[in-house]
Amino acid sequence: METVSKKEDISAKVMEGFRLAHKRLIEKAKRDDDTLVIERNGKPVHVKARDL
Repeated sequence: METVSKKEDISAKVMEGFRLAHKRLIEKAKRDDDTLVIERNGKPVHVKARDL
């Protein structure tokens, strides 16, 4: 059971790291007035970061 707990802990840490990186990416893009490419309805769309 200990290995399952370790896997869940690692998975949670990876997801938290992803969320933090995503947040920082958007903040930097807003500061630099950049555009980001996101997926809407299965298609890539260019969006100004300030609109997110």
